[in-house]
Amino acid sequence: MECIDEAMLRILVRAGKDAAAVRAALERFYQGWGIDVDTLRGVRSVDDMLARIWEFFDKDPHRLMILLLGREDASKLHEIEEKAPPTLFAHVVPRSKVRNARLELIAAEIARARAKIRLRTAWDKERRVFVFTGRGEPLERLSYEPSFEAFIGIGAFPRLVELLSGGRIGENPLVLRTHGGLHLVYNGPSVRAELEISDTGLAPRARILGGEAVDVSLNSLIEANRGYIGVLEEASAQFLRSLGEFDTVIVPWSGGKDSTAALLLAIKVYGAERVTALYVDTGTEFPATRHYVHRVADKLGIRLVEAYAGLDKALRNGMPLPSHDNRWCTGLKIETIERKVRELARGRALLVIGDRDAESPRRSNRPPIRPGPASNVLAVAPLKLWSAAHIQLYILLKGLPLNPMYLAGFYRIGCYMCPALRSWEILSLSTDRKTYIRLLKSPIFRSFISHRLRRSHKTLLKEECPLEGMCS
Repeated sequence: MECIDEAMLRILVRAGKDAAAVRAALERFYQGWGIDVDTLRGVRSVDDMLARIWEFFDKDPHRLMILLLGREDASKLHEIEEKAPPTLFAHVVPRSKVRNARLELIAAEIARARAKIRLRTAWDKERRVFVFTGRGEPLERLSYEPSFEAFIGIGAFPRLVELLSGGRIGENPLVLRTHGGLHLVYNGPSVRAELEISDTGLAPRARILGGEAVDVSLNSLIEANRGYIGVLEEASAQFLRSLGEFDTVIVPWSGGKDSTAALLLAIKVYGAERVTALYVDTGTEFPATRHYVHRVADKLGIRLVEAYAGLDKALRNGMPLPSHDNRWCTGLKIETIERKVRELARGRALLVIGDRDAESPRRSNRPPIRPGPASNVLAVAPLKLWSAAHIQLYILLKGLPLNPMYLAGFYRIGCYMCPALRSWEILSLSTDRKTYIRLLKSPIFRSFISHRLRRSHKTLLKEECPLEGMCS
């Protein structure tokens, strides 16, 4: 199916020459994104800029907008953000005028502005919660980098950081994932702790920086951000509606937070009776995930179709454990999904996926709309600009629980022998003794955990070895 040129974003600049430069950058670096570019008609005062911005909002209240300013207008940024609609995100390009920047720089600054949509957070001192409107006390060390991600440290997360750091972490902290596995753990506007999570198998480390442990009520956090999450939901829903009508709507659903949010959004737009959820059982799924998928499907009243990828069978037949350099498992799962989508797709079909910018550079570079696995299938990522924190609160606002693996401390959920499982997830598993002992019945998991322990040369639990005889 040919991709549709619908826009998820509108970029605003002050004048026509700035708009020409931005369009040139989009043509070179953002092909297929369909981003609209408009001007503020050359106005210079804050009041005139705001009047023009509100005109765009009144005509199209559900479109997310990025305002790119040059350094000559940097002093106006704060006042504009304070008085602009919640769908506007202002960003300063490091040149006197936007038009003076090279196209590569403009493209990079657009990426940083997209990150601001995902990361903008402040501390509401009166309600003692984090707010995504950004209107409150600024968070220290918060910067809007394209690779950064934000999530709420729910469930066992604070306890695990306490286990590693020896100091107390407040309930439901905001966590900012930065460069090189460094995570900043916020209690209030201050960084309470630094958490380092390696991708190489080394044990995670944490240290207390100071300040005080501030407990944030999850219910208060949800209520304080209800309106803003609603703004994001309606922006994504309107983006889906702009694509037109479809005969078939399919959501590949892993049971993870992103695909669950994509499923909820698809139900909002198309209705539960028209949405088919596709769950691929790899044969190496966490038991809690399988249970979660069936329980939530029953609650939502949707059609659930399952397909078997057979990773466990392949491993028993001699395939090596997947690794970062040999992720044959991913190819097998994608092949299974695409084959089943082709079987299910009837007429004009839409594939609603949970891809988000912060997951990986490759996913960040993908346009939000692209061809699906068959000529009659269009794939769309309506949550592309959301953060993990937005996703978490959205699911809870819809009255659904999160996958229990997140409550155990997991950040991402895949198979129990996934090479992307880091030392943090292994620690989470080790402290969830019921799940851990159940998984030990699987020879595949025993082989995987033995391999991971040999790589790290020590158990992640200092008091005891999860597998006797494997921790020497």
